[in-house]
Amino acid sequence: MKANPVRRATLDDVAALVGIEDASVPGNRLDRRRFRYLLASAHGALLVDAGDDTSLRGYVLLLFRANSTIARLYSIATHPAHLGRGVGAGLVDAAERQARARGYTCLRLEIRADNAASLALFRGRGYREFGRHAAYYHDGMDALRLQKPLAPRIPASGLNG
Repeated sequence: MKANPVRRATLDDVAALVGIEDASVPGNRLDRRRFRYLLASAHGALLVDAGDDTSLRGYVLLLFRANSTIARLYSIATHPAHLGRGVGAGLVDAAERQARARGYTCLRLEIRADNAASLALFRGRGYREFGRHAAYYHDGMDALRLQKPLAPRIPASGLNG
């Protein structure tokens, strides 16, 4: 069985993270300083897909608030050279596991209303629209607000009664 390529990011990953941002995110991007800050923050989790070699294929950034049961998927990006290879799906799955492990019961995010590929990814994984932000992005595009309940995993032994 193949090892899971998703792991926690480290300071050594910052240059590659900035490269992924620059290659895949139009408009407002996370920069080196922001990634470094987020790596040091206890209120977030930055996970990367390290693939089969030393280059990062993508990342997902989660934010957590104290006294809340809702985690936020703040940013996710796949390097364009790795689109269509399951990187985004693996990162979403890892984000859900991370949020669930920390006791969060719901995961929310905002996504560009015109991002058909990402909308298909999230909707296909059970995310549902619950709102919209008008003119949310730098170019005036609306953001759809999506969420998914994160039911706790029930051990197989608990299914038989």
